Amino acid sequence: MPEDHGQLITRHQLRGIRAGALVILVTLHIGALPRLLGNLDVYRHPWLPLAAYGLLTLVLGGCVLLGLGGRPWPRGWVPSALACTFAASMVATSQVPANHYFVDPAHWSFSLTGWFAVVLLGHRGPMASGAFIGCHLAATVAQTLAADVPPRSVGAAMALSALSACCFQMTIAAGAKLLLNSSTAIGEALRAQERVRTRVAVGRQIQADQRRRYAELNTTVLPLLTGLADGSLDPRDDEVRRACALEAARLRRLFAESDCTFDPLVHEMRACIDVAERNGVTVQLAVRGDPLELPLQLRRALLDPVIAALAAARRTARVTVIRRENQVRVGIVVDTPQERLTAPAACGIRVRTVQGEDRLLVEAACRVTARPARSGRPEPPWPPAWPSWSPGARRSRT
Repeated sequence: MPEDHGQLITRHQLRGIRAGALVILVTLHIGALPRLLGNLDVYRHPWLPLAAYGLLTLVLGGCVLLGLGGRPWPRGWVPSALACTFAASMVATSQVPANHYFVDPAHWSFSLTGWFAVVLLGHRGPMASGAFIGCHLAATVAQTLAADVPPRSVGAAMALSALSACCFQMTIAAGAKLLLNSSTAIGEALRAQERVRTRVAVGRQIQADQRRRYAELNTTVLPLLTGLADGSLDPRDDEVRRACALEAARLRRLFAESDCTFDPLVHEMRACIDVAERNGVTVQLAVRGDPLELPLQLRRALLDPVIAALAAARRTARVTVIRRENQVRVGIVVDTPQERLTAPAACGIRVRTVQGEDRLLVEAACRVTARPARSGRPEPPWPPAWPSWSPGARRSRT
């Protein structure tokens, strides 16, 4: 799944924050080496501070290799690295004389350990980093008191040095968390902007399509209304009434196209059936198969010949909608001997018309590649669809 804007911004910011913290840590780590080598005579066992420095170097190398990609730390790496850092600091501090704690270059491990916490826990906020820094400070103070209680003036200098180092590290951790939080807000704003742009584009497309459809209807509706208004068309004429019924059905279908329904094809067909029923025609509808995601132009091409036949019905009509995985058929049988009906062939639509015994069969079919969008509901007990009808065939059972 592709990353959204918020995740992408967060990943890039996290990579930048880690890179900045690692630059500080690498600089301090390299700067601590001269202080370590220059005070080897101060330590009781010089090899222990050297071993601690080597362990911190290994941890730092792992952080550099794993942290620059901007991805979450591997499972188990953070607690292992923090445990090694804490142990190395305690070992190095244990070799420092009591009067050298916090204020002497020989105690290089204290401030360096806090920056490891900023690198490893900075993305979790100041609370996580502060917990580790606080535990490390408490353990170092305990080591100081166990070695020797310093005088008041020396203790004040130790406290000032320790608190300044810890506060600076906490400030960096808090700033890193604020930057990461801002990426979430930026991502939400970008998603909202994208939704607005999508709605505007969809609205414009729908409006342009509706205007085009109204322009197409005006070529047939306006002459009909003009003729009824100036008296050139007689509303008692069967042809005029059929034309009015046809245009009314097309308008109702146009209105139904903008509705949000689970089965648009049947919904638009029902809108046209409602017009016929208002004109006194008894209409039966049979639906077989699951709904398919059909384009709007394809639905219009399927329903156009059926609507024309429905408008020509006198008393009864039966509509059948059959959907399979690769084919859609819409058929209608009406009680009219009408021979001329508008049956445009578009979008690969095949239209078949059969007349006989004062009945008319119109069937529109097409092949589709879309698969059924199943709703999870059982198929309603519709009666079986009408078979192919011929003039000499009997009427099928309902």
